[in-house]
Amino acid sequence: MATRIDSWIWGIRLTKTRSAAGAACRAGHVQVNGVTAKPATTVSVGDEVRVRLHGRERIVEVTQLISKRASAVVAAECYIDRSPPPPPREVVAAIPRRDPGAGRPTKRERRQLDKLRSGGPMLILAAVVALVVGACGSDSEGADPTTVKTPQAGTGPDFERCGGLTAEDVMRATTFQGLQLYVDNTSSCEWRNSAGRNNQVASFNWYRGSPIGRERGLEQLTREERTVDIEIEGRPGFLARHQSICEVGLQYENDFIGISIADQRGLEESTVSQETMCNAAKSLAAEVIRKAS
Repeated sequence: MATRIDSWIWGIRLTKTRSAAGAACRAGHVQVNGVTAKPATTVSVGDEVRVRLHGRERIVEVTQLISKRASAVVAAECYIDRSPPPPPREVVAAIPRRDPGAGRPTKRERRQLDKLRSGGPMLILAAVVALVVGACGSDSEGADPTTVKTPQAGTGPDFERCGGLTAEDVMRATTFQGLQLYVDNTSSCEWRNSAGRNNQVASFNWYRGSPIGRERGLEQLTREERTVDIEIEGRPGFLARHQSICEVGLQYENDFIGISIADQRGLEESTVSQETMCNAAKSLAAEVIRKAS
C-alpha cells in the first residue's frame, strides 16, 4: 500500500498533527525530490523530502515507510537527517517576532471604527478629553513603566556531535563489541556492530522543542513493562524497558535527549542482561550531561 507524504512526515514527527502536515503540503512547504508535493503524493524509500516549517528547512532521506505516529526512537529509524544545523540561539533570539494580534482588523474592530467615524464631533471631543485626563492622572501617580519580557528561543544546551560520545565510550558502557558509527547527523547517532539493525545497537537522539511528557506517554503505551521516572545529574526523565531494549529520556525544559540500548538478536541469543543495558543507558546519559555546554 502506497504511503502518502502527509502521513509520512507526521509519522516521523516533523509535524505535531497530521492536519498540520497536510496544511504544509497545501501551502507549498513540502517537496519530494525537488518537486512541490500535494498531501496525497506518495513517497518511496530513497526519496529526498524537504519540509519548511517555522522558518527552518528540514532535509531528510526516506529509509523506511511509515504512516502512523511512532515513538521518537522508531521514527528516527525511518529517515536520515541531512538538514543543515540549526542557527545559534543568539541569532534566533535576535530575530524580531511578530505580535500575534498584528495584521488586519477583525470584523468587530471594523464595526467599532465605522461607529467611531460616524459618531460626530461630540464623540471625538469626549475621546480627546478622556485621553488628556488619563495622561494627567498617570503622570501624577508616577506609575512604574511596564517591563516587557523578551521571548527566549531554545532552552536546552548545545550538545556536541553525538552528545560527545564515541564508539569506545559506548562499548565500554554496554560491553558490546565491534560497534561502529552507522548513523551520524545533527540530531541522531547510532552505533551498530553490523550493517543491519538485527544485532546490538546503541543510539543517541536530541529533540529540540519537543515535550518529553508526550514521549513518555507513548513509551508507556507501547511497552509491556511500566515506565518509571528517574533523575540523572539533576535532570528529570524516564526509563522505559521492554525485553531486550532499554531507553532513557532526560528533559531540558522544552528539549530532551534519549539514549537507547538494544540487543536485537533475540532473547535466546542475548548475551547482555536488561539490567546491564539500562545501567549503560543511564551511564551514557550522565556522560552526555557532563559534556553539555
